[in-house]
Amino acid sequence: MAQLLESVDLTVTHTRRVSLAPRERWSAPVGVTSLLYLDAGELRGVPVAACATGPRRCEITTSEVADPAQAGLSAGSALLALGRTPHTFTAAEPTTLIVVTLELTETAQRLHALLPDPLTMVGFSAHDPAVAALASNMGHPEPDSADDANLGTPLRPGDAVICQLMARTLLLSVLRAWYSAGCAPADWSARVADPHLDRVLQAIHENPGHDWSLDGLATLGTMSRSVFARRFREVLGASPWQYLASLRMEDAKRRLATGASVTQTSRELGYASDEGFSRAFRRHTGVPPSRWRSREEPVGAR
Repeated sequence: MAQLLESVDLTVTHTRRVSLAPRERWSAPVGVTSLLYLDAGELRGVPVAACATGPRRCEITTSEVADPAQAGLSAGSALLALGRTPHTFTAAEPTTLIVVTLELTETAQRLHALLPDPLTMVGFSAHDPAVAALASNMGHPEPDSADDANLGTPLRPGDAVICQLMARTLLLSVLRAWYSAGCAPADWSARVADPHLDRVLQAIHENPGHDWSLDGLATLGTMSRSVFARRFREVLGASPWQYLASLRMEDAKRRLATGASVTQTSRELGYASDEGFSRAFRRHTGVPPSRWRSREEPVGAR
């Protein structure tokens, strides 16, 4: 587990503090990885397993509550929404959320396929009070208007780096708490650490634009084509081509956000034409690459 956590990296795109009135809703959008810390109040509508602190004790909130909309997360809990499906939560009382929007890189993309969506850690603050205190101090308050947005505290040199380190610490601590509480499936560690697939994943992460073939990938993993394809899908929940396409799109998002042109990104990621790349990018993100490239990237830890 320690080796896995050490390899996880991420890019923070936005950190904010969200205040909700009773019955007000907050939604985690599709296609976006959102890390939440519940600083105060209570959220209702948690649809999946929630881990309670204590040795190997997990609670399935929807199995114990007749109405899933009444399943709640209390202050001090954390949640990781991976964006595979939309999730909407409702505040049961005045509630404050720390919301970190991030992009997982490299090995972290493998985690994406192996974690529940959302991953919920009830009582996280009791499990790791130091990191919970760190999380409580993250995030700019959301502005009430466009005028308010221009009055925020200006970023200081190094704020983006500090924000990224804080977000990474929170994410790794939530993953560790989830694993330590016994919420991970029995074979989770074995699926995450597969030496044969590690070689394959390292190669395609290092060069996602290469013209990979099933034979070449199977050879890297020292497996036959059929065994490799089956093992890859069992471990990662997707075919090698689905995984590679997703990896290319995540790489494209980072390249475009840092100023690379559509044509440059398309060629470097192995697409024969800008049109084919643009169609694939729109399917993955819902927007054309030109719009993604021109979007604003607000980043701030406090």
